[in-house]
Amino acid sequence: MTPSDGQESTPSKIAVPEGLSSIVVEKSSAELVAILKDGSGSSSDSSNLNSSSTSLPSGARDALVNPSNVQASAQANLHANVQEADDRRLYEIVIKYEPYAAMVKWIKYRFSAWSSFKAWFALSLVVIFFAFRGPELVIQFIPYLLTRGMVTTGADATTAVSISTANFAIYSGLFWFISLFGLGGFAIYLMNPTDVRFNKNGISLEWNRLNFSVKKSLSWHNVEKIEVFYPDGKTAQQDCVIRFKDISKTRDIDLKFGAIPTVEERDKLQRAINTWGNEIGRDPHLLEMLSPAQDNSYTELWMQALSAPPKRERLTPLPMQAALQEGRFVVLEQLGVGGQGTAYLAREADDKGFVVLKEFILPVYVDINVRRQALEKMQNEAAMLRRLDNSRVVRLIDFFIEDHRGYLVLECIDGYSLRRIIHETGCMKEPQVRELAAQMCETLSYLHGLTPPVVHRDFTPDNLILGSDGILKLVDFNVAQQTESTATGTVVGKHAYLPPEQFRGRPSTQSDIYAMGATLFYILTGEDPEPITASQPSSKDASVSAELNTIIHKATLLDTKKRYQTIEELQSDLSALKSLTSDVG
Repeated sequence: MTPSDGQESTPSKIAVPEGLSSIVVEKSSAELVAILKDGSGSSSDSSNLNSSSTSLPSGARDALVNPSNVQASAQANLHANVQEADDRRLYEIVIKYEPYAAMVKWIKYRFSAWSSFKAWFALSLVVIFFAFRGPELVIQFIPYLLTRGMVTTGADATTAVSISTANFAIYSGLFWFISLFGLGGFAIYLMNPTDVRFNKNGISLEWNRLNFSVKKSLSWHNVEKIEVFYPDGKTAQQDCVIRFKDISKTRDIDLKFGAIPTVEERDKLQRAINTWGNEIGRDPHLLEMLSPAQDNSYTELWMQALSAPPKRERLTPLPMQAALQEGRFVVLEQLGVGGQGTAYLAREADDKGFVVLKEFILPVYVDINVRRQALEKMQNEAAMLRRLDNSRVVRLIDFFIEDHRGYLVLECIDGYSLRRIIHETGCMKEPQVRELAAQMCETLSYLHGLTPPVVHRDFTPDNLILGSDGILKLVDFNVAQQTESTATGTVVGKHAYLPPEQFRGRPSTQSDIYAMGATLFYILTGEDPEPITASQPSSKDASVSAELNTIIHKATLLDTKKRYQTIEELQSDLSALKSLTSDVG
């Protein structure tokens, strides 16, 4: 601020070249800035500097007389100060650790969802209960129940339990129960860390409570790798654990993902790992978890679904012209019904076009963990589709919860599934099958080329939609999984298209190759292949070329060592078949 702003001009010290550190230039901040910026001052300024420097060494006197030297020195010091500030800022990153963040948020969301009438009514009941001595009456009624029917006269009086004794026992029991319960809860609270500190030396898990601080540290050079795993019986992402694995296996540091609840704190964690642990091996899933794309929308989806009152407005499938999301979507027709819900064709408001609403029925009158698991299926598919960006994969537009039903809003493809096409028009000729096979290879090459690779696990004629433009698109990622995830081994998919390893709950990218071979068999012959069989379409249709028959046979071999190892190998054989056909033609 300059003197003209009402601030008194005060002498200032500036950083000057070596040999001038003892000089204090009696100038205001504004005047010094002007001298440094302009590289000049008034004649009196120059004479003052010259007179002040007569007793200095020639190098120091030249630095004062020549303003450019002073300016260069000041700029160098400014850059050094900025660098020092950046170093201090990067010296450590502290993250708040909140193990009960999800519970606190759920309670806040649950009560914020109440109407004002319900809230005031509940509060009134509580006030009335305490105003009319409710707790005292309850405590007095308990000993009455305990002593009812006991004889208090004659010889049996000595064995009867008096009211006062019962009262004392109840009061004492309640006191100790509440005390132990409170102390136990407080102890569990104190056992949880409060902060995670990262710096150039390593990671520290800290307990900072009641003016008392304890920490558990692990240096970066002792971190073997950073891995992600799910505790037994847990499948929700909020429950997964990020482990900084100690080489000696004695000082692992575990961070519960849900205890780092905000996008900002997760961004700090990612910056800390990238800054000081960039050379350490890490689980590929970690990058996706900490990505800003994992925003609050999924959390809000959880809160909305799990805290909503157990009341379903509709008990039947959506009728035609039903409006969802306050009129944003209008249902036009039912496209199909599955075990988990129904698919609808809908029109988006303001003539934005047609969409497909994939419905997930969420259970109501069940344990909250069952509801969580049902919602996870929808969340997993939404997260998977958001990650994918390819013209051969159906595009996710939005997702929402309404009336205890989850909806994925998907792009509408103008076309039909391969199964419906074969059912209505019959099997396809080999040239068209080879063209579709090439498109399937491109789709699987994209999915398997991701990090980590994505295994669809249900690559069947039902989930391949052929558009009117001739583009084949893959849909239904509900059972898809990443090969390096910790998903439990479950058997999913249609049996005629499942290889043996998928039946054992251990699918891989080769499982999709098997399903592709089985799909090619179906569109060539019009029949589903025999389950757990190496398919040969020439046994059903002698017009199928020996080369294409060999490709399908190799793709569906039961032994994974003999099957195509990658989709690129199959793609190469298809290209060779195309070249051979062209040469013959």
